[in-house]
Amino acid sequence: MINQRAFTLVEMFIVLALLAILGHIAVPALQDFLERNQQRALYDQVARAIQHARSHAVTHRVRVQLCASHDGLSCHTDWSRGWLLREVKQTTPLAVTQLKDDKRRLQWSGFQPSIQFYSNGSSPSSNGRFFSCHKQKISWQLILNRQGRLRIGSPTENTAENARCS
Repeated sequence: MINQRAFTLVEMFIVLALLAILGHIAVPALQDFLERNQQRALYDQVARAIQHARSHAVTHRVRVQLCASHDGLSCHTDWSRGWLLREVKQTTPLAVTQLKDDKRRLQWSGFQPSIQFYSNGSSPSSNGRFFSCHKQKISWQLILNRQGRLRIGSPTENTAENARCS
């Protein structure tokens, strides 16, 4: 007689039930983790683009424009699709960033629809802010002042501005 070992049907159902419970707990946590990483990547892209625009203006002693763009050729007002960087007197972009249009809509709130930097690194318009929403709340804010400097919005500021996400 051969001694065989196997799982019973009840044992297999118990294991499947435990896996289902673990999956039910893990999937939302994994989705939140991925969303936070995607938000951070978007934040980094925007910060790099602003820093690149300002440094190009200062090092080349020219006026540059950073604006929303759908096609990489012309300026628009919807930043969620991407942006372009160009010298003000030129039509050829220096850099183009294209984003896929999704739920992490990047938004700009300022007096002008685009950002310009003078050759001294300052901006001709008042303060403005980039922000991104997730679950009807601001995930992050980048606040740009007239001197062309960026700062991160504090959690208190983000909470105070959550109405922008509705």
